[in-house]
Amino acid sequence: MILMLVIGSAPLNAQAAGSATFTLSKENVAVESGESFDLEVGINLSGESVDTARVVLTFDPSVVRAQSVVLNGAYNRSAPGNFIDNKSGKVYWGGFTLDDSVPENSSFAKVTFQSQKEGNATIGVSSDSKLISDGEEKMNSGKLGKTRVSVSKASAPVEGLSILTVNSSSHINDFDWYSNNNVEVSWTSAGGNSAVKEYFYSFDQSSSTDPSTRLDGSETKTSFKDVKDGIHYFHIKAVQEDGKETKTVHRKVKVDVSAPNAFEATFADKQILENESVYAIFATTDDASGVKGYKMSINDSEFQPQQSPLEIEDLDPGTYFIRVAAVDRAGNVRLYGKSVRVYPNE
Repeated sequence: MILMLVIGSAPLNAQAAGSATFTLSKENVAVESGESFDLEVGINLSGESVDTARVVLTFDPSVVRAQSVVLNGAYNRSAPGNFIDNKSGKVYWGGFTLDDSVPENSSFAKVTFQSQKEGNATIGVSSDSKLISDGEEKMNSGKLGKTRVSVSKASAPVEGLSILTVNSSSHINDFDWYSNNNVEVSWTSAGGNSAVKEYFYSFDQSSSTDPSTRLDGSETKTSFKDVKDGIHYFHIKAVQEDGKETKTVHRKVKVDVSAPNAFEATFADKQILENESVYAIFATTDDASGVKGYKMSINDSEFQPQQSPLEIEDLDPGTYFIRVAAVDRAGNVRLYGKSVRVYPNE
């Protein structure tokens, strides 16, 4: 049995244009070097209705870099082909609704950026963006939102302040996705000229919250149960006995306990004869961490990594049960199986 990969693609096409636009939540952002900030991308329909959206944001990657994107509005089903390119300075992110076209203005996505160095940059909506209804373009490319970002030098550390370090035994690092929705965090403080009197913390989906929940200075850990899928942040700062307040530490936590979206693998529907190939096409999306890849098993064989479209050659006459597994970046799996019959070539 030989497995042969066949490369192919299908572009997204839309015709004409309309009056709908993408909007950005801030006209101006001022941050220090190394700080993160969020931009909300919205959709102003201006009388249109839209079922599919794809925003393309451009920016100077030497000044700011995109960290993450989360769909947060009516178009909450992640589209294929989403990516962040911090080399050329581009965010390319799409979503759609399984319901009817959306007739009202809606939020679309939250994009988190991190400043890199002193300077100025513009984050802008590209004319390559799409707002589509039933295959028809509804975007007004003459009105493109933009945000001006000013990055200043990071302020010098205040002498005598404690340094906070945050760890998580449940989510070891802040760049991997975890299929665990119970979050454990702990922290240490060191180096201060005065003991810590109290801590303030928050846990939410903003990258830059000023924490507000108080804990006694003797506390060193907390936990959060049944956290929903998505990117979250634990924020903590310390207030010392001498009244000095530390900078807030923002620790990212990525949770995805849901399998990729349901899908079907499409096989040749004609009668398959000996010495003929079986062609398989399969694809799905994952609304939190994204699909990492696919694996396939035929009958009792082990699952092997595969890509779509796929040509399966040299099958002897018989019945084959083919299973396709979609695996997301947190390790969650969605299976699809189908029997395929190969007949003798008489």
